[in-house]
Amino acid sequence: MKLKIQSVKEKPKKMRMVSNRKKRDKIKIIEPKLDYKLLYESSPILQRTINRQGTIIACNDLYAERFGYSKKQIIGKSIFDHIAKESHDEMKKTFNTWKRTGLVHNREIWFKRKDKTVFLGLLSATNIYDSKKHLIGSNTAIRDITILHNARKKIQENEIRIRKQFAELKKTNRLLLSTEQKYKNLYEKTPALLRSINVDGIITDCNETYAKSLGYSKKEILGMSIFDHTAKKSIEDMKRDMSRWRKTDMISQMEVWLKRKNGVIFPTLLSGTSLYDENNKTIGRTVSLTDLTQIYLAKEKIEQREMQINEQLKNLKKLTKIKDEFLTMITHELKTPLVPIHSYVDILLSEALGPLNEAQKNRLEIMKSSSKSLLKLISDILDAQKIELGQLTLKKESYDIAGIINDTVNKMKPIVEQNGISITTDLHEGISCQCDKIRIEQVLSNLIANSLDFCSKESGKIHIKLHSQDSSVKIVVKDNGIGIARSSLDKIFVKFYQADTTTIREHGGTGIGLSVCKGIIEGHGGKIWAESEGRNKGTEIHILLPMTKS
Repeated sequence: MKLKIQSVKEKPKKMRMVSNRKKRDKIKIIEPKLDYKLLYESSPILQRTINRQGTIIACNDLYAERFGYSKKQIIGKSIFDHIAKESHDEMKKTFNTWKRTGLVHNREIWFKRKDKTVFLGLLSATNIYDSKKHLIGSNTAIRDITILHNARKKIQENEIRIRKQFAELKKTNRLLLSTEQKYKNLYEKTPALLRSINVDGIITDCNETYAKSLGYSKKEILGMSIFDHTAKKSIEDMKRDMSRWRKTDMISQMEVWLKRKNGVIFPTLLSGTSLYDENNKTIGRTVSLTDLTQIYLAKEKIEQREMQINEQLKNLKKLTKIKDEFLTMITHELKTPLVPIHSYVDILLSEALGPLNEAQKNRLEIMKSSSKSLLKLISDILDAQKIELGQLTLKKESYDIAGIINDTVNKMKPIVEQNGISITTDLHEGISCQCDKIRIEQVLSNLIANSLDFCSKESGKIHIKLHSQDSSVKIVVKDNGIGIARSSLDKIFVKFYQADTTTIREHGGTGIGLSVCKGIIEGHGGKIWAESEGRNKGTEIHILLPMTKS
């Protein structure tokens, strides 16, 4: 009887199968479960899922945040809604290629955020297939590479610039080698001061102009240090320049004061180029020194002239102050005797001192009118002077503007109607303003008198309108007079300017009244201007004043 001995290492097939199943079950137990949704949402890359029509059906939070939308706003949108104009065609081509081939890898696309800003992204897609392996969509990963793009662009620009500089340097070196003799002649004959030195600052060559300008012979100069020819005030600057040049080969354009053999110093402008041996090693440099003596002399003359102008300006200001003081004094002195003259004329006209015949009354009326006009002129001159000096004082209180206009119109009505001119008003009630009542009446009287001068008798019309405009009081004084040329509208408020001197105007004028009006209105923080359609189209004077806040 043969015994079947089973190896200890071998196991029956059934036992091996059971053992393997147990191992697989054990593996299943310890194998971690991946949360793909969590990976999708927490990815540091912008993730979105689209169908074959390019419609977004899912995205992660980072994608929504980076584009400035909520997820709800993004789902259902076309991918082209997020593409910048400059990449629209490229994205169309990429999308069509993906639908045809199922391949998209590292495509650079400019994306557009909700706020219209753009960024460059690197787009790759992982395709999604149905059970029949048909392409039905993709998971798209987008990396923001704007910083890399900018860095790459900067590198490219730097490379272009470096290549250009290198090409120019090579060209210069080739020209120097091929035209050595011509260079020598140019070096010797040029009117500029030229010198060549080694890396230690020892002069190895110079042209005749340099030697002559410094008062040496060429033989004396060769072997001297550049610091022997540098004025004390430029020694430190020259040391710094030499140190920088030894490190960088760069020669800065700079101002250097040189010293002649006799000790006289003079300014120059230094510029130059480095010299290289056949191994491209720096062996020295050649510089050109432009004498700036004439420029410095011209500069000194300009500075002296500026000092003279400043002195003249100072004297002119003194004269202006004296003129202003004289004008103020003389206007006061003129005004003083006019007051009693005006008063005595009124007494005579009242016949308190005896009866007058018509001729006497007419003459006295002329005297009264003339003295009144002269008093107004003097007052206007004084006011204009105060405005120029910034000394016009305004006593502001809250007033009803309609009341001020009515008072002024009532005072002016007799003289207006005496000339056969009608004056009407359209005033909105209850509009208040912080203002100086007397000064506003002065402005209105001036404007009415001005309209009176330019309106035809018997057919003239003056209309004053008051209303509120935003937070301002709007006053318009309108007449049907001779009007103002458009070219003169911005000049009539300039002191002494007269827009018209034709015979239509009954009274003369100095051109001061309107400038005083402008000063008063602007002193109230307001604005005044004129409007006219032209000759014989009448004039409108517009005034804006700050309204009193309720």
